[in-house]
Amino acid sequence: MNIGGWIAAGLLIVVIGQIILYRRLKTRFNQMEAEALRLERKLSFARTELAEAQTRRKKLLSASTQALIIVEKDHRVSSANKVARRLFGPVDRAASFTTWTRQHQLRELVDQTLDGEKMPPVYFSKDDKTLEVHARSIKGRANDGKKQPVAVALAIHDVTELQRLSRARRDFVANISHELRTPLASLRLLTDTLLSGALDDQNMAVTLVNKIEAQLDTLYQLAQELLDLSLIESGQAPLKLAAYPLRSIVQAQIDRLLPQAERKNLTLTVDIDPDLNVLADETMIGRVITNLIHNGIKFTETGGITLSAEKISGQPPTNQTDPAEDWIRVSVTDTGVGIPPDEISRIFERFYKIDRARNRKQSGTGLGLAIAKHIVEAHGGRIWAASDGKTGTTFYFTLPPEE
Repeated sequence: MNIGGWIAAGLLIVVIGQIILYRRLKTRFNQMEAEALRLERKLSFARTELAEAQTRRKKLLSASTQALIIVEKDHRVSSANKVARRLFGPVDRAASFTTWTRQHQLRELVDQTLDGEKMPPVYFSKDDKTLEVHARSIKGRANDGKKQPVAVALAIHDVTELQRLSRARRDFVANISHELRTPLASLRLLTDTLLSGALDDQNMAVTLVNKIEAQLDTLYQLAQELLDLSLIESGQAPLKLAAYPLRSIVQAQIDRLLPQAERKNLTLTVDIDPDLNVLADETMIGRVITNLIHNGIKFTETGGITLSAEKISGQPPTNQTDPAEDWIRVSVTDTGVGIPPDEISRIFERFYKIDRARNRKQSGTGLGLAIAKHIVEAHGGRIWAASDGKTGTTFYFTLPPEE
């Protein structure tokens, strides 16, 4: 083969090599282009997911009734919902978390959570509210690939009402324990006396049995009033409203309690127009009247109890707004020992009892007036008392007239 042939063959080999290289490069380029498109689609999907996640997070933050805050490792606030901003004010991105909240115990909570500790709730007070804070770490990957806390999420909610209810529950249990202790101790003493030989003395035995019966009545009254109060407060005792002559409701209670009054030589007087009708639940209002008359008998030694009623205008209950609305005001007045002025405002509280000096021989559960208050307010009215602290007390309550 001559030189020209060798040159031509060499050129052919070079061309073939270039073609093969080109095809390989094109295949590689196509693969890289396909990979780039795949990564671009993956990135686009990730961006969409991130945007949707951020939208969900914002909706969650804005919809939450709790204050939600995210604190970064450098103690800057990266996120705070509306509740948190209402609590601490607008977020200053240049300020630290502690400067923003002015709550140093929260700084300690954040620091300890960032250190990996699982912290119990922290409580602090602000604007007369008790707030509970829960902290959880947000983890991310460090340079060594290990996960570690990079931020802290805080959830803050108002527990003022929960704490009030908790205190009320503790007080309720303490009061119940106190109310049960006296009659139970008396029952134990009376039964021990009977078993120690008093059964052989018929007169003594009868006296002790009567006292046992009285203590059992006290326990029954306490149980019944607790049940009544529970049903009324929970709304499980709906009112059955109808038009009734007020005098007939009052007279029914007078007839029941007259024997008690006569045993103390007390008079029960009714001064109510027979044509005066009220819109009420007869049974419930009867319970209110019974309680007020019973209290009058209990704390009156001479004289009696007078019940009267009148139609009034321009003096609506506190939960009404129409000053022109008519109401029936019922009065129950006794001639007994008065109520000290500094205790008048508290007599409608559960288990509250006035000074025993008012009548050392008498006692009660301390629930009757609380029940009466709930019943009257359920009718849209209100109940209150007036006394000079020395002689006599008048209880007032209002009811709507017949429509």
